[in-house]
Amino acid sequence: MRAMNPKLAGLAAILLLTAAGPAFADAVTINFLTAEKPETFAAAIAQFEKENPDVKVNFETVPFDSMVPTIEARIGGHDSSIDVFLVDTPRVPAMANSGYLAKINDEMDKVKAVANEESQGVLTYKGDLYALPFWSSTQLMYYNKNLFDKAGVPYPSSEEKDRMTYEQTVDLAKKVMAGSGAKFGFVPEQIDRYYQLQPIFEGNGGGSGLTGEDNLTPDVTNDKWMAACKFYSSLFETGVAPRGISDDQMSSTFTGGQGVFYVGGPWQFTAFNSTKDLKYGVAPVPYWKDGKAQTPTDSWGVAISPYAAHPDEAKKFAEYITLNAEGAGLIVKANPIIPVNKDAYGPYIDWVASLSSDVGPDAKKIMTYELADTAVSRPRSVGYVAFETVMNKAFSDIRNGSDCESTLKQAQQQLTSQLRRIK
Repeated sequence: MRAMNPKLAGLAAILLLTAAGPAFADAVTINFLTAEKPETFAAAIAQFEKENPDVKVNFETVPFDSMVPTIEARIGGHDSSIDVFLVDTPRVPAMANSGYLAKINDEMDKVKAVANEESQGVLTYKGDLYALPFWSSTQLMYYNKNLFDKAGVPYPSSEEKDRMTYEQTVDLAKKVMAGSGAKFGFVPEQIDRYYQLQPIFEGNGGGSGLTGEDNLTPDVTNDKWMAACKFYSSLFETGVAPRGISDDQMSSTFTGGQGVFYVGGPWQFTAFNSTKDLKYGVAPVPYWKDGKAQTPTDSWGVAISPYAAHPDEAKKFAEYITLNAEGAGLIVKANPIIPVNKDAYGPYIDWVASLSSDVGPDAKKIMTYELADTAVSRPRSVGYVAFETVMNKAFSDIRNGSDCESTLKQAQQQLTSQLRRIK
């Protein structure tokens, strides 16, 4: 092929750039930091870029446990390489207090229009709004029907009035294990994280673990916490729950047919439904006999960096995936977690109901009840990040055989020292 005349080539390039339009030439790139998989946001980003050709979204993901250190290092260093990012809502007070989140009070009325009061409250600190409402969460207790059938044991009920206690759940799990050969009986998805273990400890009447003014006084050694800890520890000592398996591998115990009960979020529906030969049902998560049923809630919000290179474009994208029902809905289709946006919730919960004639109606019923009646947020405190870090380490140690009393006392001492400095 004969080479094009250099002058003609230059003219062609100019014409091509002109045809593409000034929006393409002047497009800015915003950097979006998450701890989620790229496919979760792919459709929403593509649609946003289509509707806003002057903005390109660069997606960046890090492991969940690396989110806070990444934000502290980059935004704490006034780095403009992050424009918009996900923030775990219990961490909003601490991160706002540290200057990692931009105030977005001009979004307050829009937030009130799409989110309930509880969801609004976890996004603010000292009256200022620091994040937009993105996801919420609840938990279900999945059970393996194949194992129940093999053991000849009736399925548990999905009705709230039949909710089992922790003791009843463990007893039933052991019965099915004995009759089916299952390896594990009760597997919490986030097996050593405060988010999922809060109901075991607070639900027993021991409190959240933080008390006092501004929730800056640790309280993890009271009698109720000790009793809950001994129950938690016994799950591993007796082999009902697994040791030596990381959080991100927990779901494989259920999809692999090894676990009788699996406590996890609705985001597991897609994986469980696509697992060949897995027959499962859902029941309410357990509670303490003398306590009130309690389930974890809250999830990610979307925040803007105070040092964002493109704050206006970042806010526009944040609005699209949170306040805009279309954007929020596109993400829910890729990752079935509960949207805070009221307009996106209806299609979401209808999708849950359509999962199957066996699971869908029960899942919708349980989730609707839990979100309205048993959801308990994690404690609001500028010391929450320190609290969660210490407690997650303590839970992990206990799971792997450490003594409850000495481990919780050590955690109490560490937290007392760390939270005193925050005061």
